[in-house]
Amino acid sequence: MIDIIANVHLLCTQDGSRQSFILSGYRPHIRFGNEVYADGAIMFSDGEKLFPGDTCNVKITFPKPERIKEYLKIGTTFDIHEGSHKIGEGEVVSLL
Repeated sequence: MIDIIANVHLLCTQDGSRQSFILSGYRPHIRFGNEVYADGAIMFSDGEKLFPGDTCNVKITFPKPERIKEYLKIGTTFDIHEGSHKIGEGEVVSLL
């Protein structure tokens, strides 16, 4: 298991994102580059919600990080997906 802190931005609903907010425990697919996907659990520091169009720092836990270890570096960018739909993007801020 590997944890990171990332600055995450959810796309606006009109840009194809979700219509509702996300809460701690949300488990989207995280895509690094064009082909490497991993499941990650997003956690907020104090019960926050992240609405479409908003940006904040979150902790992301990767329970099976074997395929993505080489991408987990400060400054690496990634996309957040629900199935085939991109709903947000992020950047690694620190490794825990």
